[in-house]
Amino acid sequence: SKGWSYLAMCGGHEGIKLALGLSFRANKDFLFPYYRDQLTCLAAGISPYEIMLNGLSRKDDVASGGRHMSNHFAKPEIQIENVSSCVSNHTLHAVGVARAIKYYKSDAIAFASFGDSSSSEGYVYEAMNGASREQLPVIFIIQNNHYGISVPTEEQTANYVVSENFKGLKHLKIFNCDGKDFFDSRRAMDEAIAYVRTGEGPAIVHADCARMNSHSNSDRHELYRSPEELAEMQKLDPLHKFRSFLVE
Repeated sequence: SKGWSYLAMCGGHEGIKLALGLSFRANKDFLFPYYRDQLTCLAAGISPYEIMLNGLSRKDDVASGGRHMSNHFAKPEIQIENVSSCVSNHTLHAVGVARAIKYYKSDAIAFASFGDSSSSEGYVYEAMNGASREQLPVIFIIQNNHYGISVPTEEQTANYVVSENFKGLKHLKIFNCDGKDFFDSRRAMDEAIAYVRTGEGPAIVHADCARMNSHSNSDRHELYRSPEELAEMQKLDPLHKFRSFLVE
């Protein structure tokens, strides 16, 4: 009880998170992560020790000096940027940075990562519309685990594959992948980066994920998920077979 007032795990998102973290170039690109992006930030250049300082709200936390909510990852010195608790409004910040990248003729890319329910926020539509209109070098990574806390995807958006909502935006290229599979996720990230570098416009990488656990440490998914679904999520846990072996 000494830290992590808020904790959201990345289980079931590992493929896309690792692919995104490895795609980011420290001190060149700009990364706007969200609260479930532990693995992305570790791959991008935040150390395990710095993750611990963030969770414990210590003064040496590189994100905010211990003043921000835990699981809000940042390391401004390498251009992993701090974000707000207002979900997905950092998409607008990424677009603003992308406008500067284009103005100064840099080859950098802005990355904005967020969940499927966050994509229903007005911030996201504003960001994608502006980026599309100005053909900016930004990649939006939608990590779709089919739940917004306790609300399933079909109750908060029109398309189960959320990227379908944005198909009408000119210049915006969409790449879909299996966010649980690193190789497919890396393929989609590489294709999105190649497209953005042509200067033709922004991209979406839509990653199909699975939320293996509760939304956060303040949530109990047993209250709204069926026993069958909970069992399926347990099977995705890489330690499940090992635990079963120990029990046997």
